[in-house]
Amino acid sequence: MGAGPALEPETVVAMLDGPAGAYVHIPFCSRICPFCPYNKVVPRGEQPSRYFTALTREIGELLDAGVAGTDGFTSVYVGGGTPTLFPEDLAVLLALLPCSGERAVECLPTHATPPRLADLRRAGVTAVSIGAQSFHDEVLRVLRRPHDGATARAAVRAAVGRFPLVDVDLIVDVTIDDRLGGAFLADLAECLAMGVDQVSTYPLMRFGYTPFGQAHHERRREHEVLAEATRLADGLGYERRSVWTFNRVGTPTYTSITRRRFVGFGAGASSYLGRDFLVEHFGVQTYIDALAAGRLPVAHWLHLGALGGLGYDAFWQAYGGLISPSSLVGYQPWQRALPAVLVPLQLAGLLSREGTADQAQYRLTPRGFDRYHDLERWVTYQLIEPLWAQMLAEHAAEGNALAWADPGRARRGTAWRLAARLLERDEVTGTRGTSAARR
Repeated sequence: MGAGPALEPETVVAMLDGPAGAYVHIPFCSRICPFCPYNKVVPRGEQPSRYFTALTREIGELLDAGVAGTDGFTSVYVGGGTPTLFPEDLAVLLALLPCSGERAVECLPTHATPPRLADLRRAGVTAVSIGAQSFHDEVLRVLRRPHDGATARAAVRAAVGRFPLVDVDLIVDVTIDDRLGGAFLADLAECLAMGVDQVSTYPLMRFGYTPFGQAHHERRREHEVLAEATRLADGLGYERRSVWTFNRVGTPTYTSITRRRFVGFGAGASSYLGRDFLVEHFGVQTYIDALAAGRLPVAHWLHLGALGGLGYDAFWQAYGGLISPSSLVGYQPWQRALPAVLVPLQLAGLLSREGTADQAQYRLTPRGFDRYHDLERWVTYQLIEPLWAQMLAEHAAEGNALAWADPGRARRGTAWRLAARLLERDEVTGTRGTSAARR
């Protein structure tokens, strides 16, 4: 893969059309969980030290260019990988990032001990996401997690009450769940009983390049399980806040993907700036080398334009269960046409309209949640999987091929190839590139 488009920090800031959150990616894990498709490697030698030096440089260059505005980032979210694998470096990064809102960190259950959670709180963290995935040892063995159910329970109990917002990640896969007698709903009930603020119930995405491989999804059964989860949550004072999350009524939402604008830092991070989408190099050494050479580590630049930007914003509003056309500012003339586009979805029973004509909002119905669940999986397989498989090839080029990942088995992604051909840009001039079509 080539060096990527030559974007300057000032150019990235100029693309940003409003206040943004910050996403920071730490790609290191002491052990690789093969169900997880995100960018990650086992740290080797001095690589982590070099990585954090490069990451600090990237953050500094964009801060100097004014990316955080006058009030700081609207939020900071640190994901991975395993951000808590290097707690001292994590604390330094958090101190570098000016922020007017939530500071959130993903936390491995084995790291969520009272002393380490106390350190995170002192570092200014206001929200944590505990990657429990399940409290059932049988499920954790299938997922090849580095902890057992007792450790996951202890982590959640240690976090609840210590932070203003505690999220717990649970994996749901109906093939696994039905074989093990409904472990997912039992896990969800246990989370709610412990008083967590949010539960994120992520379907197991069977990416072709992971050991789980491509598989048929039992779509109707998935809908049934999520409907059962909704009834369970409703009875315990929780609400379905998005397609895959359940929140205690009255609490804020914990999320990394529905921020209206976000700037990504680190290998594998992405940025959404309003009309432009950037993806950074996945290869850790490639990332380090780019910054050492004085370049931002951007591997892909997709220029969505006003229509694409409106679609992106509306898509993620729908994930949160409520589309508000009046809040999607800056996309004229397309914004005025959006209510008419939503009429067929109303007629199909996927949306219900509420509010006045000029301030109308469109809420997903239960049937709408089911269809969005299916759509999100299609988008993941057709757009995200082929892009990530392509980017994972950087690890092999660095001599660090990942045993868990075989990019050649990934879905080809016709939608991704078309999007790349139409939207990808090569240079700071914004001219449409041809490299995407060749890759």
